[in-house]
Amino acid sequence: MTDESTFNGGQVTHQSFTRIAPFYDALMRGVPYEMWVGYFELLCVQNDHTARRVLDVCCGTGTMCELLTEKAYFLTGVDISTPMILSARTKAAGKGLRIDYFDQDIAQMSLGSKFDTAFSFFDSLNYITDPGQLRQGILRIAEHLGPGGLFMFDLNTEFAFTNQMFDQQQLTRKAAVRYRWKSKYDADARICTVKMDFWAGEPEEHFVETHIQRAHSPEEIRSWLTEAGFEEIRSYNSYTLDKPTRTSDRVHYTAIRR
Repeated sequence: MTDESTFNGGQVTHQSFTRIAPFYDALMRGVPYEMWVGYFELLCVQNDHTARRVLDVCCGTGTMCELLTEKAYFLTGVDISTPMILSARTKAAGKGLRIDYFDQDIAQMSLGSKFDTAFSFFDSLNYITDPGQLRQGILRIAEHLGPGGLFMFDLNTEFAFTNQMFDQQQLTRKAAVRYRWKSKYDADARICTVKMDFWAGEPEEHFVETHIQRAHSPEEIRSWLTEAGFEEIRSYNSYTLDKPTRTSDRVHYTAIRR
């Protein structure tokens, strides 16, 4: 359920990826998805892995699913946001692409299929702020991979949150979606709360979503992956094959299912 109340003349949405869903692709227009696809394939090569049946965890509106489908992979997408999944299904149908989409919480994910590869890009797993839920989600992902299956994902780091890298704005009138984001990081709880003001639509409407992420530590991630039956756990300064540093704002991980 979405909890809404008035705020500065707009609507405050305490659940993320609800009101923004119809405008999400316009918001993400500058994101280098083609580069992400290349990095996905590079990480497969780096792990001597052949991907065919691929699960996109926290798939959003399905742009990565579409690009990988067009490269002859077989994609399934899962996301907890029903509005985002509805958008993904509409887009795929309009393009004649066969992609299975499910609106499920990954901590209870049950798709009735096994995959060669699972991935989750663009800090999606940071949104799972309960460590127990992310631990359970990793266990469920492992259950959906066969032996030798590859799981790759990225996470925003504590460095990104403490340096307020979520504080962004795009307020020019010509922008398809105008926004102003302001973050606050609680170091004790490892929680970053971002108040996101948006102006979008025709006529333009103002609404607010509050997005909350957690800085999961490398030690936690490695422990949960190991518990779930993954090995050969590797981490990279994102979009490279270099090792992370203390100033890495985003880290990619890969792990192989035993």
